[in-house]
Amino acid sequence: MKWGFAVRIEKKTILYAAGVLACGNIALQALGFLYRVLLSHYAGAEGLGVYRLVNSVYLVCNAGCLSGVTMACSRLSAASEARGERRKIGAILRLAFWVFFSACLFCGAGLLLGGHWIASDILGDIRCARAFPFMLLCLALTGVENIFKSLFIGLERMQYAATSEVCEQLIRIGTVWFLLYQYQGDDYGTIAMLIFAGMVVSEIFSAAFLSLLFRNWKVRGVKYTPLERETVRQFFFIALPVSASALLGNVIGSAGSILLPKRLMVAGLSYEQALSALGVLSGMAMPLLLLPIALVSSVCTALLPAVTGAQATGNDKRVRVLVGRAITTVGLIGVPATAVLIPIAPKLSILFFGQSLSTPYVCMLGAAAAVCYYQMASGSLLNALGLQHWNVLISVGSELCQVVLMYWWCANPSLGIYGYLIAMLLTESVAFLLDFILLHRKVGFSLRLMRRFGVPMLCGAALFFWTRIFFQFFSQMFASELSALACTTVGAGILYVLVLRLMGIRLLYYLSKRMEKPTLPQMHLW
Repeated sequence: MKWGFAVRIEKKTILYAAGVLACGNIALQALGFLYRVLLSHYAGAEGLGVYRLVNSVYLVCNAGCLSGVTMACSRLSAASEARGERRKIGAILRLAFWVFFSACLFCGAGLLLGGHWIASDILGDIRCARAFPFMLLCLALTGVENIFKSLFIGLERMQYAATSEVCEQLIRIGTVWFLLYQYQGDDYGTIAMLIFAGMVVSEIFSAAFLSLLFRNWKVRGVKYTPLERETVRQFFFIALPVSASALLGNVIGSAGSILLPKRLMVAGLSYEQALSALGVLSGMAMPLLLLPIALVSSVCTALLPAVTGAQATGNDKRVRVLVGRAITTVGLIGVPATAVLIPIAPKLSILFFGQSLSTPYVCMLGAAAAVCYYQMASGSLLNALGLQHWNVLISVGSELCQVVLMYWWCANPSLGIYGYLIAMLLTESVAFLLDFILLHRKVGFSLRLMRRFGVPMLCGAALFFWTRIFFQFFSQMFASELSALACTTVGAGILYVLVLRLMGIRLLYYLSKRMEKPTLPQMHLW
């Protein structure tokens, strides 16, 4: 490793894993943004609202069938790799598929028998029923893809998962665009069906691609040994709480998506206006403010096998270092990036979606997004440390409180959609605070509140004000809004690096050490 201006990124480092995932996630974010622009063009805000209703059912089924299975697969494969017990990985994979397809068949039977009742009485829009058959096929293919992907992540082969995701998104964009372009109708139920049909085509590629990778020479040493009772016990000990948490959280979140238009109608909006408000929030504003999630989720995913491996080998000191490092890094990435987006988000929304967003709306959603990054990291760490039962209680309680507050506040004509934003910000903040306290008590990492929270907030405040100044300056200099936005982003990025340097922060230092080596003295990385 060189000392001075550069860092040689080696394999088996958290930085290498996070870098590979970040490259894939950034590409996915860019493609996903293009995908949402395409959907907003062909489906409109109301069409996105109908799709969001169908997708709420899909998310519930996905959470119940898959979330715990993939977490168990990642954790057990990472622990087996760390202990040198690779012979168990084949048995873990077989068990994961058996559990997933059993749950998937149960969900499929319920949807096929009661699909029209779910669409009309629960979702409140019979048009949603047309998409259910394609949604079930997409769920089955997604399960195959995600189980293999979780195995590769546990074995620290992040590049396979990243390649699959990027290619899948490219295929999805092309297929959905072709189907919607050929249709060009205004039946929103058919539009939702065509979107899921395009998703099915892209999932076929991912499932086949990852299956072939697993069967080829690229993953050696994995054997299909008989299942051991202890492996089954560990698998369900991890999977059941995580599945319960994800299932209940998505049920409550989907209930919020279904109730939100109805409560906005109580506040005085028509059904079309309320459905459009849901479409704008979930399909335009939220994806725009959550763009930094590509980098944040990369760090969280890369740290998961490292934390699990350190705990499996009894390296408590390493666990403390990694937990503190995760929270610090997420703050240093998520908060400043969100602060840059807030001043330019209204202009980006008009430019790409043709939808205006008010400044208070964007500010509140941006604050909620920043807290969401911290909560995402803390929840992932609880799962990685085997504390998933606590994560269940905190996350489900948070979702339930959010729906209750939304139910009251969104019906208030003076609040409307802002009631949802306030509820989201408050409940996510309390959930992260509880996660943080629990992690500190269980792991014992040093608090360092100024470094973990104060520095990201100071950096974010500086970037927020200077981004506004940059945008005003470049808007007067260039006639093209795209040029002004591009220059503003570059200027904010340079300022971000300078501010961190002035505060004595070297971001890459947190992720640049080999996992099996102790922490070395700090070095200059820029």
